[in-house]
Amino acid sequence: MFQARKRVHAALTAGLLAAGAITLLGGAPATAVNTASTECVDDHGHSAAARGKPGVKGHDSNELSAAQVAEMNADLAKKVLEANQRSRVAAAAAGGTIPVVFHIVSNTSGTGTMTDATVAKQIKVLNDGFAGVESSAAAKTGFTFVLQQTKRHTNNTWFNGAGNDGSAAERSMKTQTRVGTASTLNIWSVDMPDGLGYATFPNSYRSQPKLDGVVINYQSVPGGAATNFNLGKTVTHEVGHWMGLYHTFQGGCTTTNDSVADTPAQTDPTSGCPTGADTCALPGLDPIHNYMDYSYDNCYNQFTPGQNTRMQSAWTAYRSGK
Repeated sequence: MFQARKRVHAALTAGLLAAGAITLLGGAPATAVNTASTECVDDHGHSAAARGKPGVKGHDSNELSAAQVAEMNADLAKKVLEANQRSRVAAAAAGGTIPVVFHIVSNTSGTGTMTDATVAKQIKVLNDGFAGVESSAAAKTGFTFVLQQTKRHTNNTWFNGAGNDGSAAERSMKTQTRVGTASTLNIWSVDMPDGLGYATFPNSYRSQPKLDGVVINYQSVPGGAATNFNLGKTVTHEVGHWMGLYHTFQGGCTTTNDSVADTPAQTDPTSGCPTGADTCALPGLDPIHNYMDYSYDNCYNQFTPGQNTRMQSAWTAYRSGK
């Protein structure tokens, strides 16, 4: 994950971005840094928990501090400038085909196992989300996910412990089983009594390639037992992080919030699907249908064009061909 001890000066970065000195792929200006979010991190830059179920307290691994957002945005902008100079903009705009390795982790009693048909349904849900088929307002990203391999692991320690982001069980599981390059999506399904999932951001691959990927609650796949979260859209949310997106509520009620211009700011994560929710005195209703909020699975139906631009940028900067 993100190395919390290596900070850049947030004010300097914000000044460069606000001045329009940095442009993302596709011509969208990179936005300035927000200042409202905090995160509890360990010595490896991980925070203490996965995305929690409603009512569970604690920091999500993918909730960042203002300094972390500043550093990540600055690094992304730098990589995008380098890509622009190499004339890779046109190639980046088309999206890409992403191989997926799905790791099914179970305990010795068989808890956690799932069928190949369930995995296929999960990959379809992921593709539908990135293809924008569920809403006329959704961006069609151009990214396609193709199941390359399903791997099955029986390991009590991994099944019971890897749901905790930053744990020894996570590190052991990933370092022994992850395959592929920066452009290979590895997904692990494990037990998470209080959580739904967590992911690494693309900029961390360079320093910790064996930890790269997405970990989900095995009960969140299509037909699973996670109430309100069993349509498979936890994977879509976490892959959004893996592709470089922040939560829509990152930064809270600020004009820069999640560093994407077309996702309205919101004060807090959404629970459920509260139509018309408006927690912030800025333009736009809360983006409750956005995959990067915390809504129920049946509420999710879109990424925005701005989020697509950011994902294209991050894909080219950190993953494509690497």
